[in-house]
Amino acid sequence: MDMSRVNQLKDCRLFIFDLDGTVYGETEHFQTYADELTRFVPQDKQQQFQQEVMNALAESGRSLYGKVYARDTGEVVAVNDGKQSEAHMHVDDPWGLLQVKAAVYGVPEEARNQAFLATRDWMAAEAFAMRPLVGFREALLRLKAEGRHMVLATNSPEPDSRSILTKLQLIDVFEDFVFRAKKPFETLNHFRRWLDKYDVAPEFAVSVGDHYRNEILPAIQLGMKTVYVDRYIREPRPDVTVQVNHPEELTAVLLGSLKSPL
Repeated sequence: MDMSRVNQLKDCRLFIFDLDGTVYGETEHFQTYADELTRFVPQDKQQQFQQEVMNALAESGRSLYGKVYARDTGEVVAVNDGKQSEAHMHVDDPWGLLQVKAAVYGVPEEARNQAFLATRDWMAAEAFAMRPLVGFREALLRLKAEGRHMVLATNSPEPDSRSILTKLQLIDVFEDFVFRAKKPFETLNHFRRWLDKYDVAPEFAVSVGDHYRNEILPAIQLGMKTVYVDRYIREPRPDVTVQVNHPEELTAVLLGSLKSPL
């Protein structure tokens, strides 16, 4: 990790976090999502779908990330960042990848969303154990003790997101939340509201997330700092302030952002 880049976060007074793929490391729920989606695939194609999903979730599926797909058909489309709309999906994580796979098999968006909500309910249940990132809560509290503000925006629904944050021992750390945030289309609005609320100039704020177009690119457009958790694409991005490969690395980034010595 390039600590000279981490040092650029020392003056940041507002930290805006994503939830899924950012503040926890679990991935077991993706198989659950795949199983829920399989219920909507024609029976004679379910085994084939499951095999494709297994391949996509494995290392062999890494080439599927970082592309733009048509939301209704799952086909790759050629479109630049400025032209993307709600008809498109940019796949940066397995949530999107599985949606694309299901779309190719003719699963309509309503059914994909139903499968997603069923998965989230399972994640929120007590049976799904989650392990807090080592030292993460403590690092956030130390930053708050220095007067930094911690907020969170997620595209996921509120009830299950609150349950997950409770499991992760983070629900009391964040000062404000936006659920069903409609990122990336509403990201700039959320970020501007928080910059105004906490009276922070963009250069003293940082967005922390695992989806480049949802959380990172809008922050760059505003002149904010960024911490990008690139777990799947693994593409170096010079425009990002700090880039890591796994949520577990975020604790070191946050500790390196402290003004006071450890």
